Amino acid sequence: MEKIGWVARGEAAQLMSLHVGLGRARRICKPRTWGHLGDDGSMTDCGWQRLLIGVLFAALLMRGGGVAAADSDIATGAIGPAAPCVGVPDALGVSRIAEIDTTDGPRFGVPGPDAYPLLQDKEVILTFDDGPVRRYTEPILDALDEQCVKATFFTVGRMALADPQTLRDTAARGHTIASHTWSHKRLDRIGSAASKQEIELGFSATTLALGRPIAPLFRFPYLGESSAMRAHLKTRHIANVAIHIDSRDFLTRNPTVMRNNVMSQLAQKGRGIILFHDIQPSTAGGMRALLKELKAKGYKIVHIVPKGQAATLPAFDAMAEREAQRRKLALSSQPLADRSVVWPVTSGTPEQLPWATEDARAAQPVSAAPSPASKNSPPVRPNLRPAMNDDSWATNPLGRP
Repeated sequence: MEKIGWVARGEAAQLMSLHVGLGRARRICKPRTWGHLGDDGSMTDCGWQRLLIGVLFAALLMRGGGVAAADSDIATGAIGPAAPCVGVPDALGVSRIAEIDTTDGPRFGVPGPDAYPLLQDKEVILTFDDGPVRRYTEPILDALDEQCVKATFFTVGRMALADPQTLRDTAARGHTIASHTWSHKRLDRIGSAASKQEIELGFSATTLALGRPIAPLFRFPYLGESSAMRAHLKTRHIANVAIHIDSRDFLTRNPTVMRNNVMSQLAQKGRGIILFHDIQPSTAGGMRALLKELKAKGYKIVHIVPKGQAATLPAFDAMAEREAQRRKLALSSQPLADRSVVWPVTSGTPEQLPWATEDARAAQPVSAAPSPASKNSPPVRPNLRPAMNDDSWATNPLGRP
């Protein structure tokens, strides 16, 4: 939570409300009655109001002190309690909000010298990669809303441009929007120049789709990091957010299997940043039950928010604008793959990325008009299953069987 002096953002907002209420009380009460006692020695209405405001103010001061004490336990970012979940009794809710200062390009998750700088025992951070895909993202958002839970969505820029409305809905519900490259290329297997372009266009495209700056948080596709790109993120003041627990939701369509994957790993580690994909039916179908199980077993949700905003580069902003126009109709009408439309759908034909050739600006939409000879031919559906050399289904970054 952003600190305003020594008071966290939530407390500052509440103190501001008290200040407004105090001003209203002063305007309502006449100067001669702005006191605790009336002429007969009894408490006046204004006196009661002033006393109540004073008690609430003191309580918030004490609460602010508790927040400051909690901050000393965790070095990264300011830590504070989340706002209560109103109107949803017994909801899981958000236990606290952790603000991340990304100035030095910190890294979170494993492997690392301090694997859990943000989390205490039985605390989890929910993260979702690769979306948005409306038919799966929306059920996930609804399940999170039912439990007053907030999460972080690492969005693929190309997907954001395909469905900006779902992205904006995600942000409007209070979730953190971060970046996951432009088209989900594995950055540890391509050159530095192409990797930087994937990163920068991802931030520009997602910012364009959202209509405002996103969080300076980034996750490597496949968790495939390179030292050059870690250094690049540092120069751009962007945090590198890895994971502790993999739901493996892309390996199953069964929500129960996904849920068991998560809970079995949590039982061993006790806490962690959890990886889901909001393009997977197992996560869309199992999120509601998973949140209930997390609450039943005493786990608490931590919501990460950045201290600042991600700055984009003008050259890539212009590129994102061109891509938004070029792909708008094509991507909105394309059938979606089981894992994601950002993976290759046919083998042997690499995607023509925006920066690949000098004439990228003049490129035509993905869906080309059929040739005269094929007008009467039945439509050919693309192969939506991954090719054998596509390791997106087989890669196991954490080294587990």
